[in-house]
Amino acid sequence: MKIFSIELSSRFGSIAVLEDGKVIREMSWEENFKNRQQLFDSMAELESDWDSVDVFAAGRGPGAFSGMRIGFIVINTLAAPLKKPVYALNSGAALAAQIGADKAVVVGDARRNKVWAGVFSGSELENDFELMERDALKDFVPEGALVVSPDQDRLTELLAVFQCLENPVFPTAGKLGELVFQRLEKGIDSEPFEPLYMHPPVFIAPRFPA
Repeated sequence: MKIFSIELSSRFGSIAVLEDGKVIREMSWEENFKNRQQLFDSMAELESDWDSVDVFAAGRGPGAFSGMRIGFIVINTLAAPLKKPVYALNSGAALAAQIGADKAVVVGDARRNKVWAGVFSGSELENDFELMERDALKDFVPEGALVVSPDQDRLTELLAVFQCLENPVFPTAGKLGELVFQRLEKGIDSEPFEPLYMHPPVFIAPRFPA
């Protein structure tokens, strides 16, 4: 089984090609947030035969909403011509799998003085992601859990009271693809194929009547 995966939920983007659950090519870059040329340059350099891909996978966050949306658009566009299956998995699973802790809490900066967090047993999401005020995090983190974050540099003071890694950890397309392969082998369905956006939608009324 050949999988192409894409992960754009953090400030480090990545893409990967896997054969039978093993990464055979992976590329990553630090986002400049001006455009997505780095993504498309990397895809061109990959020189992949898209028709040979069996499953297209995307990380659904939480995280950078614009990156997640672009990831889903790209995956849908590549999968559409031959109607190949698509698969979505929360990006926190890839991050939790990378650190290998029995119990982990993945935390991100949700701006507006809030954070989002989810509890993992291994790479399995045990407690769904929640959006919360920063001071509520202490009641959310289970005792003994390792706290990790792609936004460690922005949350240093908040996370200092927990057992945590010193440096940020970022989900990767390679690890995401490995987890997708494992889930497909077990017959586990995709998560909803849409970005995992923690803030409720905001409606802004038009300034002028139609």
